[in-house]
Amino acid sequence: MVGLLAVGGVGGVALKITHSTETLAGIQAPADFLAHWQQVGSEAGTTPAPTPRLWSTTVGAPTRLNRFALTDRIDAATVGDLALVWVFNETVGIATATEIEIHFQIQYLLGTTANTASITVYVETQRGALAGPLSFTVYWDSGHATGVTFVDQLEVTQSCSAIGTCP
Repeated sequence: MVGLLAVGGVGGVALKITHSTETLAGIQAPADFLAHWQQVGSEAGTTPAPTPRLWSTTVGAPTRLNRFALTDRIDAATVGDLALVWVFNETVGIATATEIEIHFQIQYLLGTTANTASITVYVETQRGALAGPLSFTVYWDSGHATGVTFVDQLEVTQSCSAIGTCP
């Protein structure tokens, strides 16, 4: 299994990403990535219209990544709600038809009340080799249009050995 751990806050707090066995193809100091599936950024935003496609939360039934850049989401969404936004790059050389497990944990304040959201999603790489790099923008909707302060986030990614074999 190959893992990626991203720990960082939103809005001026440093982003730190570590990895286990894959090598770095690019640099975002101080960060290391899975070789062909890279988190390249995160920020606060709002859920766009139309509501993006929902990624699967079922191991063994992953959402297949498109062969073109796309906007997706990891939870229920309402247009205009405050959201956390991640950008992932998928690059040429990624293994085809591979399930990737991505776990997100978000700490946020709703007014002055601390909250945590934890979501695991599953995506499948394309069945054919990529002709060029792709970028995926992924939203987590807070469920609120105002009053949310994002405190911290944790994103862990691993490539599974086969479809349906993610822990």
